[in-house]
Amino acid sequence: MIRAVTFDFWNTLYTEGAAQERRRQLRAEYAAGFFLGIGAAVTRRQLGYAFEIVFHDIEHLRNERQVGLRAEDIGRRLARTVAVTLSDPDATRLGELVSSAGREEPPMLLDGAREVLGALRGRVRLGLICDTGFTLGHDLYAVMEADGIAQLFDHFTFSDQTGTTKPMVRQFHHTLHRLGVQPDEAVHVGDLEPTDVAGAAQAGMRSIRILDPAGGETGADAAVGNIAETLDVLRQWGLDL
Repeated sequence: MIRAVTFDFWNTLYTEGAAQERRRQLRAEYAAGFFLGIGAAVTRRQLGYAFEIVFHDIEHLRNERQVGLRAEDIGRRLARTVAVTLSDPDATRLGELVSSAGREEPPMLLDGAREVLGALRGRVRLGLICDTGFTLGHDLYAVMEADGIAQLFDHFTFSDQTGTTKPMVRQFHHTLHRLGVQPDEAVHVGDLEPTDVAGAAQAGMRSIRILDPAGGETGADAAVGNIAETLDVLRQWGLDL
């Protein structure tokens, strides 16, 4: 019996969308204003370099060590790259300023996502398991709230809040514990083989991979071309929708 479905965020429910470049510009503007406000002489060129370095740090830590960075970690790494030392509160403030660009220039909800969540709401428990980067969990939650889908979920797991990322089993088991279900009662939906599919398998869950084209190679229990098709798979697996 399927009692819970968990979802990835990026390229599963949301896409970067046309606002991606404006979001990068806002991050740089906010960081520049922050350093100006504390009297640190930092050029836009230095900031551009700093964001590149920290982006690769985030990717490396997430993919190789399964570490999720907090606002303080991101702020401190940005400052260190431009040779500025920050207190803990200032590092957190910088990280949160950078993150807020993701709320002000939000990603775009994918077609079919709202309808899938609405169809599942009340029939199964719903969870989100999201690896964050420059945009932190509380701002991604605000995006979902503005789009009217946050209230459809029963629990959110963000890597900046747990300190670990997928495919760590902890991310999945923590979510399932909060949803009150066992791994064999849950299905995870995501787009990435090494994190979503591998993580779900290690946690004892079934998985549906969003893969275009849907017939591509995957270790998931099922593959679909878009999120709307997940409902057909769940029906085939016995969920009454």
